[in-house]
Amino acid sequence: MTVVIEPCGEVSVIAPLLRVLRDGLEASLFEARLTRAIAGGYHALVARGDGGVLGCLGYRLCDDICWGRTFYVDDLVVLPQARGSGVGGALWDAAKAEGAAQGCDHLRLCSGLSRAEAHRFYEANGLARTSLQFFFALPDGEL
Repeated sequence: MTVVIEPCGEVSVIAPLLRVLRDGLEASLFEARLTRAIAGGYHALVARGDGGVLGCLGYRLCDDICWGRTFYVDDLVVLPQARGSGVGGALWDAAKAEGAAQGCDHLRLCSGLSRAEAHRFYEANGLARTSLQFFFALPDGEL
């Protein structure tokens, strides 16, 4: 299958893909968060193939003291019917190229502890486990 990766800022295109990954969020909260994320610098690459849009990689560019210039992957999702066909690898390769073009030092992401299939993909694509993420919900947060 031929896969074409392209930038996409259209909520109507990326939202259905991201809902596959973030299906536990109530719809209006999901939409509000996506809108705020885009306004705050969230970008998306989409994978198009024979079956239409097959996957999405959402990212932000940031600078911090510990890591330097970072291409931070917030979301990487491939539709279930397209998994194992190279779509995820094509998105990851495009992310590496975009990160380099943006002058980033590295790509980084966080993945839920229960996502073993995703962890296998990341390790097969050269990512190393480097840290744990800790979480604390604030009383008035929107979870």
